[in-house]
Amino acid sequence: MLFILWGNATFGQQSKPKGTFLTDSIEVGKPFFYALSYSHAPNREVFFPDTTFSYTPFEIISKKSFPSVTNAAGTITIDSAVYQLVTFDVAPVQTLQVPIYTFARGDSTPVFGRKDSIFLKKSNLNPILKKEKLQPSVVLAPLSSNFNFSRLIGTLAIALGIAIIIYWVFGKDIYKQWRLIKLQRRHLEYLRSFNRLLRNAREKNNIKDAENAIIVWKNYLERLEKKPFATYTTREIIDNMPDDALAQALKKMDGIIYGQVKSNNMDTFLEVLKTGATKLYRSKRRQILDNPVS
Repeated sequence: MLFILWGNATFGQQSKPKGTFLTDSIEVGKPFFYALSYSHAPNREVFFPDTTFSYTPFEIISKKSFPSVTNAAGTITIDSAVYQLVTFDVAPVQTLQVPIYTFARGDSTPVFGRKDSIFLKKSNLNPILKKEKLQPSVVLAPLSSNFNFSRLIGTLAIALGIAIIIYWVFGKDIYKQWRLIKLQRRHLEYLRSFNRLLRNAREKNNIKDAENAIIVWKNYLERLEKKPFATYTTREIIDNMPDDALAQALKKMDGIIYGQVKSNNMDTFLEVLKTGATKLYRSKRRQILDNPVS
């Protein structure tokens, strides 16, 4: 609530995103909040970074989005979100700059505001105590300084031999499992974002949520297939993914989005798109299993 009131104070002035920390200082390992808002024309499509975005030097714990607010004249809309972050960096001053993304003509564009800085309190860091220097109580006899190079070379040779054997026997399997884990993690991140927008489109019959779901879907296909799906037209997507049900669903969604005509079948069409992406994901898994070096 405090963040929404703060955002309204900048109504009509803000042309760039405004991101600010909601506290003057932070401590290592203790959560804090960062607020992000953006004022724009009501007809502009805007979406904020989610938990997959890199907030270096901070790590994200959660994100809370607030409903869009439009002024009485209907000329300005403000969108806002609050991010719960944590840091494990010990730099005395830490900065953050989080963009928002605007959607126009089938493409998303990042918009950056000013960086905001925050100070680190080191009250919860254990100080490094100065240890007393030990005083020798007896006279030490000097030892030979000759280094056993033969033992070092033998140890390194054994370690290298073990490493080569492990790579020769298990190298391909290890690399294959690493690729499968990375592929699965990206798929789960996509499903979380897509299913949330799909649920909103189903429950609220909201065209904006359906359009954002298609953006998430295209971005996922682009990372999966290494092709510019985010900029593809419906015809180009159909050419790359020949499927009658998918083609019909894309055409229906084009009519809903560009014609701004609500349909009770939006969630059905989005389910078809999700099924198409899942088929590509499974096909990619099969390719890795059959040929992990590709």
